[in-house]
Amino acid sequence: MTNADIVREACRVVWTEGDVSRINEFYADNFTADYPMTQWGEGLEGIRRLAEAQRRAFPDYAEHIDALYDAGDNIIVVLTIQGTNTGPMEGREPTGKRIEFRDVTICRVENGKIVKQSGLSDYFTVYQQLGLLSGVA
Repeated sequence: MTNADIVREACRVVWTEGDVSRINEFYADNFTADYPMTQWGEGLEGIRRLAEAQRRAFPDYAEHIDALYDAGDNIIVVLTIQGTNTGPMEGREPTGKRIEFRDVTICRVENGKIVKQSGLSDYFTVYQQLGLLSGVA
């Protein structure tokens, strides 16, 4: 598999299908993440906890790759993320509302595994769609 294939499959298998049993196929033991407003935790266990929390809050959570740029060891992915909030999220009761937002992620791949992931998610849109922001136009 190419580095781009590894990232593409991680998006599909771990995040869209929610198969956390396969995290170690795509992510390195020493994985780190850098995202404002998203707490990944440490290593493979951090990824598992985040993926499970996403799936509880949004059982139909799905990532669609809009664009993928292969820069060798760095893979840049532009995503549209969708889901319906039917489970608790960040200590809040479910809203039942559907979300759709953009995300840009950069994955560093070494020795066939993602070792670092950083990016920006459009949480402003998420919180607007969930009705969690009031008085914001």
